[in-house]
Amino acid sequence: MEVSEKLSFWIRHKKPIVITSSVIVLQLIFGWDVKFCIINIIWLLV
Repeated sequence: MEVSEKLSFWIRHKKPIVITSSVIVLQLIFGWDVKFCIINIIWLLV
């Protein structure tokens, strides 16, 4: 992957990447809840 391809991938998928990483960070801070994580990932994909 070239730099321009990586940059275009990041720009295209910026919102899902940010939401997924923030959900994982919140899960690690407040305790891992599988049901909450699955609900958020399903919400992200819809």
